[in-house]
Amino acid sequence: MADPATARRAIFSSYVIPQESVSSEEGIDKWRIEEGVGKTFGGKGTATLTPAQWGDGWTSMHHSLVYWEQQGDNWEDATDAWDGTLTVSSTGIALCSDTDFNSVVVKFCYIKNLGTAADQHLKVTLDDNDYDMIVPAGGSVAFRGDGTTLQMQHVKVKRAGSTDTTIEFIIAK
Repeated sequence: MADPATARRAIFSSYVIPQESVSSEEGIDKWRIEEGVGKTFGGKGTATLTPAQWGDGWTSMHHSLVYWEQQGDNWEDATDAWDGTLTVSSTGIALCSDTDFNSVVVKFCYIKNLGTAADQHLKVTLDDNDYDMIVPAGGSVAFRGDGTTLQMQHVKVKRAGSTDTTIEFIIAK
């Protein structure tokens, strides 16, 4: 049995319900479950994480200013550091900001787009090149790494719409 003090894991799940839109003569759209499927698709997973992560930035739920000894004399002036979000603009942003861990493999990643406007989509790349995964406003994505080739330096985000958005995230080794 793993020591509870060092056993760190991410438990996650997702599902989708295939639907189709049906328009009535009155111009009202109604949604119904796709008849050919009749069930949900999805699954559950567990990712076993390394007990000691690469730094406080491995999750947006903490910030480097979380330690009192790193606070200035006016710690109350730094309250914006505690909101747990990262602003995403048109420039690609690596989720792992510590260059000492660029080539460490990703064991788990979660990204939630906090945008609410229709044009606040974001793009995600897993190869440091092709931004071919789109997360719509209000959407999220979670995945485990492959244990060998997906490295911290490869996971980046940038906006896909016309306005910046914010995200919450976890990127763990």
